[in-house]
Amino acid sequence: MESGFAPVERAIASGPIPGAAAAIGDRSDERMACFGRTESGGAAVTPDTWYDLASLTKVLCTTPLVLEGIAAGYLDPHVTLRQLIPEVAWLQPTPNLGDATLLQLATHTSGLPAWQPLYTLGLNRPTLLARVLHTPLEQSPGRSVYSDLGFILLGYILERVFEQPLEAQARALYARLGLEEHIAFSPPAGAPVAPTEICPWRGRLLRGEVHDENAASLGGVSGHAGLFATLRGVCGYARALLNCRLHSPAVLEYMSREHARSDSPEDLRYGFGWSLMSRGWSGGDLISPRSIGHTGFTGTGVWIDLERGRYTVLLSNRVHPSRHTPSGIDGLRRAFNHAAHGGPA
Repeated sequence: MESGFAPVERAIASGPIPGAAAAIGDRSDERMACFGRTESGGAAVTPDTWYDLASLTKVLCTTPLVLEGIAAGYLDPHVTLRQLIPEVAWLQPTPNLGDATLLQLATHTSGLPAWQPLYTLGLNRPTLLARVLHTPLEQSPGRSVYSDLGFILLGYILERVFEQPLEAQARALYARLGLEEHIAFSPPAGAPVAPTEICPWRGRLLRGEVHDENAASLGGVSGHAGLFATLRGVCGYARALLNCRLHSPAVLEYMSREHARSDSPEDLRYGFGWSLMSRGWSGGDLISPRSIGHTGFTGTGVWIDLERGRYTVLLSNRVHPSRHTPSGIDGLRRAFNHAAHGGPA
């Protein structure tokens, strides 16, 4: 096995992650390797196995759609939510969510809490979204706290501004890139899908059904989670971004610019939607400083070195059969990226 994939091969052989699909590529070439099985006794993982991307939805769907809206002049990153959605945080004392901007939502600096168990409320999608619109801030906008709620709102804003469901907007985006058969909010019928968790809330093994509980309560389509994809799909997206088929060079520069930095010991840095290289980053220490990346709770990740024109992708279902089983995914991501970027060009 090529050395760049050796950490993944070792991790899958030792468990408990049942399988993984990985890729190392650049603007014109890519190498793929698959390991293990979708589950114990299940099918072997292939480049066509579908994985629940979890939070990669933020950067493979919501972020590019918002940036397209900005580049076309329909959205302004500094516009406040109150200007877009007049009923947001209605009658709440200021500062409130209405004072946050699109840029602050995209950089996790809106003041929103990191997470709330929306799925426990038993509400339908319109009522849940209304509930999110009235979420009290945990602090004034400006401080960095990674928040799913901010991207739920960005997805909803796209639906309000463009008067089209988020799923339809995403489908059109992937069709333009020729990736509609490899990235979607629901895997095609009969496609091989890696299962995620045996969900206590839903009382069943999840296969082709979104793992994230809040996304499930929103009908499986949300700005923060819900996408599924194959390794070919995520690689195709990364290559389109590197080749400026997704965004113009100006938009790519804006997206990868540091817009926010946390005051945590990790010194986390955020571009527009994407994480940037920082201390202890999942993309490792050998990637160039001008790099972007993101991970998903289910065990997924994509990292793009904009300076060297290279990317790495790692897809797994590390939450199978339970998220509470230690998987070593954090160390695996770094080891894979060190091997991928530290070897020969």
